[in-house]
Amino acid sequence: MSIQGKEGITETDVTVERATAGGQMVASGVAVEQTFPGKRKRKSSKGLKNLDRGHDNVSRALEHLSAAVSDGLRTYRKEEQRSAEKKKDGALRDVMRNTGKAMSDSLKTLSKVPRDISRAVDTKRNRKQARAVARFLAGPLGR
Repeated sequence: MSIQGKEGITETDVTVERATAGGQMVASGVAVEQTFPGKRKRKSSKGLKNLDRGHDNVSRALEHLSAAVSDGLRTYRKEEQRSAEKKKDGALRDVMRNTGKAMSDSLKTLSKVPRDISRAVDTKRNRKQARAVARFLAGPLGR
């Protein structure tokens, strides 16, 4: 198997064996070539590139936030069903335990959100503005 460049060409050699009328085994080789398109560059205007990146990061953070809620509720429902099947009034007896497990699962996924938000906010432009504000607030004594 060989892989070439960006276009993603792969070659696979396949050997096929078959019996002839005389009982002899004959092997023949077949080469299969597949092409995969390379990764395309994302298109955006020069002036809107930062906005586009920020939008991507914020939407990723919102996706992780909704996934965290979904994971927590799924875990709660699963544990609630399990408690209800195990014992009489089990769902009510174990409400705190089930809520704790659900919160734990939810927080595992939710821990990705601050990183996504910091990615959205931490840009070269924002860092320059923060330095300018810090210099201004420091005044002539800070220099």
